Amino acid sequence: MRIKTPEYKWQIFFVTGLANISTGVAISSINIAMPVMADEFGVSMVAISRLALVSSTIPSCTLLIFGRMADLFGYKRQFTLGFLTFGIASMLLPLIANGLAVALFFRCFQGLGIAMMISITQALCNKTFPANERGKALGVNAVFVSIGLSLGPSIGGLLLGYFSWRSVFFFNTPFSILGAVMSVIILKKDERATASLRDMDWLGSLFLAVSIGIITIAINFSTEWGVNSLTFFGCIIVSIISLSLFIYRESHTAIPLIKLSFFRNRTFSCANIASLSSYILQQMTLFLIPFSLINILLMSKSNSGFIMLTVPGTMMMLSPYGGRLSDRHGSRIPALAGLCLFALGCVLLSFMTESIPIIIVIIGLFLYGAGNGISITAINAAIFSSVPREESGVSSGMVATVRNLGQAMGVAFGGTIIAVRQSYYLARAAAAGTGLINENAIYMMAQRDTYYFGLCVVATAVVCVLMFPHKKSES
Repeated sequence: MRIKTPEYKWQIFFVTGLANISTGVAISSINIAMPVMADEFGVSMVAISRLALVSSTIPSCTLLIFGRMADLFGYKRQFTLGFLTFGIASMLLPLIANGLAVALFFRCFQGLGIAMMISITQALCNKTFPANERGKALGVNAVFVSIGLSLGPSIGGLLLGYFSWRSVFFFNTPFSILGAVMSVIILKKDERATASLRDMDWLGSLFLAVSIGIITIAINFSTEWGVNSLTFFGCIIVSIISLSLFIYRESHTAIPLIKLSFFRNRTFSCANIASLSSYILQQMTLFLIPFSLINILLMSKSNSGFIMLTVPGTMMMLSPYGGRLSDRHGSRIPALAGLCLFALGCVLLSFMTESIPIIIVIIGLFLYGAGNGISITAINAAIFSSVPREESGVSSGMVATVRNLGQAMGVAFGGTIIAVRQSYYLARAAAAGTGLINENAIYMMAQRDTYYFGLCVVATAVVCVLMFPHKKSES
């Protein structure tokens, strides 16, 4: 089954695509199974939601660490181990879990398997494809992520229609076995697999994991705790202290987890900030729009789901073109073009009212998907172009970490701004003494303000992209 270069790069593409699709399905399909699991385990929806929380927190804490481990110990063994860990956890969870605690235990291992794989999928593409095809490869790789995340709820719903919630986890097992076998057969032998465990900065890894883990938990619980609460404030302080210890450690060790000199590279730093901004805006919209469609426009859940597919569907179509533009013209032009589409989407959706034609919402979501598909591919290409190829694992881990943090922050910002601005408009309406208060209109005004915030996020990303080098200096 081995096929040598140049076909090898497309075999790598198949293996990484399989990893992205299967992990995306695993992450998103559990959302539809959680109500059924809550009933069987006899726990609340708040408690069962921890299953979704660990699937985002565990990878966030470990993506950069696994990216560095792949650079040290080899990509083939880690990718194979990732598939096996993911598959075994997916098989044992439905077999053994008789309560939430056991389910959480195996969900953590599933998250570790996911982190092992997605921390280096883009690195494998970066190391395998030549520089003039890097953007195209990263663009189509992003398509597989979108396919997995968008297919998850549909697959989960279909399985729950005929089987129990356990089938949602069993579904991942055959793909994990296939991925492990393909990794063993296709991936080349690791050249750096002889590194010693002493070459890994374990103390720095601990500081980083604590910092990212605590901030991720704080962001996820910000609406429940309140941003003014002592618990939220304490988490932020602990995260900052851990991050400070990590930076101090990395600047004083001979074997850093990530070279701090990377952040002195203007392209690397600006591209990561732009990437974070893009994911914040994307996830904030995906979080808010369903509430408007179902509660304000009174659409059915199924129709709302179909409309929400506009974003991943558009991303799937346009991400490869963003990569091709990046290969031909450098990262700056497609990144700016995509961010401009993002801004147009923000402006259009800010006009949402109770009587807005649904076609306007669809166009706004199309602009979001197009903007994200074109810009994020170019931004990721800029990140990889600014780092030596032997450090691709760290770059890939950084990209995935920023994506996870941005998605968590998008939900937190969206929920917090909506809550704060709703309270403000309700208080103002009550003070005005206008009689009956239209809560739907007040919600839409609060949502409008979140899109104004989104425009500020886009402006931040645009400033960062303008600092990218031109095509000639990029190489």
